[in-house]
Amino acid sequence: MKFLFKLSIAFFLLTIVSSQQSASAAEKKSVTFAIIQTEEMSVLGQRWEKTLKYVSKKIDADINFYTTTSYASVVEAMLSGFVDIGKLGPKIYLVANDKSKGQIVPVVATGRPPTIFYPKPCACYFGTLATKKGSGLKTIESLKGKVLALVDPGSTSGNALPRALFPGLIGGKSLEEYFGRIFYSGSHSASVRAVATGKADAGFISESTFARVIDKGEVKKSDFNYLWRSPEVPIDVVTVNKNTLSPAMINKIRDAFHGMTETEEGRNLLKETGYASYTLSDDKTFDTLRKILEAKKKLKK
Repeated sequence: MKFLFKLSIAFFLLTIVSSQQSASAAEKKSVTFAIIQTEEMSVLGQRWEKTLKYVSKKIDADINFYTTTSYASVVEAMLSGFVDIGKLGPKIYLVANDKSKGQIVPVVATGRPPTIFYPKPCACYFGTLATKKGSGLKTIESLKGKVLALVDPGSTSGNALPRALFPGLIGGKSLEEYFGRIFYSGSHSASVRAVATGKADAGFISESTFARVIDKGEVKKSDFNYLWRSPEVPIDVVTVNKNTLSPAMINKIRDAFHGMTETEEGRNLLKETGYASYTLSDDKTFDTLRKILEAKKKLKK
């Protein structure tokens, strides 16, 4: 099938476009896939264009691809009915599942290969708190009053987990109370660069993205101090919108991603895009994260 590749930085026309997509889920001949821009557009395009062409053939439907700089935009686009498939981080998935009353659900997780931080494949990742080597910031205590880079309000390792767990290490204070200034960088790779260039004194960053920036040669692992590591977190998931997709199409999408390890073309694509596999996922995978975030709410109260 023809593959439609479109990039956008905002979904300001979602409500207009979604009103035009009145066909029933069973009649869909094309689907829309959306993702947050966690890396440069050229990198995202290279990673996803061939994969979605492959999936398009497997599900016998065209795929429109959109990116945005906000997790919330992807969720709102799915809730509006404009987006059928969305790649979401763990914390924002919970928001999407709740707001959609269980109609936005995961089908596969983006299983990653071994990294410089974690030497075995896993459908999981960790967040880390990093400072620049040579800055003198070698302890959590030394960060009091300093500038902190977070990623996005909807980010798990770049916002939710630090806010939920880090206060236990700083006397119960909030991040705003402990650090001198906090800003959102917009992406994990941007946070790496902010720390490396001194724009931020420290940053909470996904180790998976950190490893990709290191692998590209932009920075070295030895350029940083690592002061904290989060518990294991379920990795990003490909979610589907049950309000816009038929059960049959959802099964096709799940099988297309999950079955990539079973074909030579799929295996080559996984190697090219840096994923080990797309492992099966469901809502129960996120129960541990729910407990962590619930604990955060109780501490806040």
